[in-house]
Amino acid sequence: MGVTRCVSPAELRRLYERERLVPVEIGERFGVSGRTVSGWLRQLGIAPRPQSERRRRHRPPAPAELRRRYVAEGLSTGRLAARYGVSVTTLTRWLEDAGISRRPSGRRSQAPAGEKLRRLYQAEGLSTAQIGARYGVSQQTAHRWVRAAGVPLRPQGQPTRASTAGPGPLPAVRMGT
Repeated sequence: MGVTRCVSPAELRRLYERERLVPVEIGERFGVSGRTVSGWLRQLGIAPRPQSERRRRHRPPAPAELRRRYVAEGLSTGRLAARYGVSVTTLTRWLEDAGISRRPSGRRSQAPAGEKLRRLYQAEGLSTAQIGARYGVSQQTAHRWVRAAGVPLRPQGQPTRASTAGPGPLPAVRMGT
């Protein structure tokens, strides 16, 4: 059994047994499904917790906070779920319980002002992927915003000033037999 790059058996054991995270939560940290994590735990001989302990209860944020982030800031349900460490299903239930109507699927998100986009893209040197991550939208959506604002695009493949400023994407994680 092998673990690639950044997930070790000790780390999995710590997250599951000491931090009491459920497989879905562990999977979200490493970009894999909860089912994959459950398989890893089985391979390591770690017994599943009793059914009564498997679901971790998260307290929802205040309705005003949810409304601000979902409605005013335009964050997606996926982005909010990741922020609060819950599934999209749980986040959707929180929105419903708070009386916040869901946006229709595929509805255009609210773009920041053109001057703000110009500053982020030109002055700060952020990529459209980084702008998208900041606003909880895809790279394609952020690219569309920048173009619609009339901001001149950098040549494709040209490094951004911000590209070396932070950690890169999470590496792929797999366990094999």
